[in-house]
Amino acid sequence: MITTLALMLLAAPAPPPPRCSSFATLPAADQKQYGSRYRFRVRTKGKAVAEQWVRTQVCPEARAALRAKRNAPPTDKYGRPCTRTRTEMRPITSDGSMTMIPRQVCVR
Repeated sequence: MITTLALMLLAAPAPPPPRCSSFATLPAADQKQYGSRYRFRVRTKGKAVAEQWVRTQVCPEARAALRAKRNAPPTDKYGRPCTRTRTEMRPITSDGSMTMIPRQVCVR
């Protein structure tokens, strides 16, 4: 029994490494697109923070996760999907000024 379990663990495929773990591993098009923002973060906050930004914001997988989260339907305070929603205008900053955008919120 133990040897079977050990063989199963050894035979299990290793998880694939992340496609982009640092700025240097990004595709050339992404390096060109995000290079100035990356260099700004390196200058102002340090290389570790800039690399963390690449992993959480710039990588294609991270961008897909953010897009899915942004496009997800609204949920109530318990995390359940809303059955009724309404549109509410929310203020956001835009180039130093404030503007309003419509957001879907749950109706209680």
